[in-house]
Amino acid sequence: MDFVELGEAFRLARLAANKTQQQVAEQSGITRARISRFETGLLPELGTVKLLSLFEAVGLELFARPIGHGRTLDDVLAEQRTPALSSAETRRRVRLPRPEARTKITGKGG
Repeated sequence: MDFVELGEAFRLARLAANKTQQQVAEQSGITRARISRFETGLLPELGTVKLLSLFEAVGLELFARPIGHGRTLDDVLAEQRTPALSSAETRRRVRLPRPEARTKITGKGG
């Protein structure tokens, strides 16, 4: 898996967690602009601590294993536990709920 694929996996996990880039930024301490560039493959590098912080914010773990290592039983079980996202879901935007419209109260002061 290369860095661009990591960004895509992160984006899918963020959408599955129903979090905005801003919410992840606030939780991880990474700027929203950097998160956006990471997701789109435009970020040239990201430190390990920051990457782990981003992954933790959306419920991902990072595993180290030998190059060329095949899928394990843990990989298969994790895929079965994770609901697949449709192509429509991967294109959706996460939106924050809008605050109730405030009504303007006018009164005469005394």
